[in-house]
Amino acid sequence: MPSVNTGEFSQLEHKGVAVLYFLFGVCGVLTNSFVLKTFMKDGVLVSPKSILHLNLALSNILVVLGFPFSGLSSWHGQWVFGFRGCQMYGVESYTGGMACPVFVFTLCLERYLANRQRQIYDAMTTGTWWMIALAVWLHAITWAVLPVLGWSSYSMEASGVACGLSWLKHDFNHASFIVVMTIEYGILYLLAFFLLKLAKGHQDSTTVLEVNTSNWFTEKQLVWITFSFLMFVGIGWGPYGYFGVWSQHTKTTSISMLAVTLPPLFAKASASFYIIPYLVTSDRFRDAVLGGDNQVVKKDQ
Repeated sequence: MPSVNTGEFSQLEHKGVAVLYFLFGVCGVLTNSFVLKTFMKDGVLVSPKSILHLNLALSNILVVLGFPFSGLSSWHGQWVFGFRGCQMYGVESYTGGMACPVFVFTLCLERYLANRQRQIYDAMTTGTWWMIALAVWLHAITWAVLPVLGWSSYSMEASGVACGLSWLKHDFNHASFIVVMTIEYGILYLLAFFLLKLAKGHQDSTTVLEVNTSNWFTEKQLVWITFSFLMFVGIGWGPYGYFGVWSQHTKTTSISMLAVTLPPLFAKASASFYIIPYLVTSDRFRDAVLGGDNQVVKKDQ
């Protein structure tokens, strides 16, 4: 097991981390549940952007859904759910973690097609977008299950209170997993940024995708919402990417408690941010979530 060489936490510090796990977990579940409820309640699932946003919210819920495991373990200063619980926690949290950045990538692709390849975009049916969403989930589940099947592994992190990938094992089996995963997601992030930049060049139009007054967002707003999501991915998952590159570059077998604790906290904290762009850009969305005088009209099918 990787060792902790500096900065071992006191019981008080462990309890402080536990409070953060519970806080980020509850906030992440609630905010993304509000997003799910709003999109589902108002009948916007036939829209490509709604399908992708709904699945993004679900992936963010999975990112934080295991907070009782990590929170209670942090409170006690040690992992209390055994080996099987460690594997379950790893698969559940990494399924959401692998899906979230890819759904943001698909939103960038959707914005690019809507703004630059409109004929292709209009030819894509609701079923096409659901198939894309299914492919993202299959991709995420595959990555999350592979460590259980033998490519890399899930083990107790150096903090001793959470489970995750065995970052500090440097045999070919573990190192190849980290390298391939880091390269793939790094390429997807850069490609998403490039696609969104191209879409941004055509965002001057203030018309919505459908000629329907029940639409909540203009194309310009959707581009900026997606750009915000891309920034959240960088903030939330960037520390994991850096940690992966650093761990393989240095070949270290020990790490400080603070260093191993920050990446999961950043990832779980970022899950609560995704509702903010919706609230800022749309009065109707804000009224639907927070309540207001405006009545939200159900979207025409």
